[in-house]
Amino acid sequence: MAFQTVFKRYELKYLLTKEQKEKILRAMEPYMAMDQYGRTTIRNIYFDTDNYRLVRHSIEKPAYKEKLRIRSYSKAEPESTVFVELKKKYKKVVYKRRISMPEEEAMEWVLGE
Repeated sequence: MAFQTVFKRYELKYLLTKEQKEKILRAMEPYMAMDQYGRTTIRNIYFDTDNYRLVRHSIEKPAYKEKLRIRSYSKAEPESTVFVELKKKYKKVVYKRRISMPEEEAMEWVLGE
């Protein structure tokens, strides 16, 4: 299966109350149907420096920031396909590049083993 490896997205995030969430979901319900990914669990491992430089920088909301992570869409076993992703954000535009590989290989690669 071929996977998309380059993304350019605009992200807007909103903090909702439980009531607001329920109201939005009710309004969307007539237009949505559960697909094969509807019950997917997304798992991430984020990598940072020993003193958490990347996350501290990100919290400051700079014009440019980046993150390195491994993502899976199910419980990852050594032979499961995972994605090693470099996510960059510049002026509210998110650019993401990723490669897919077995989980065991990805962990060895990012940990330099």
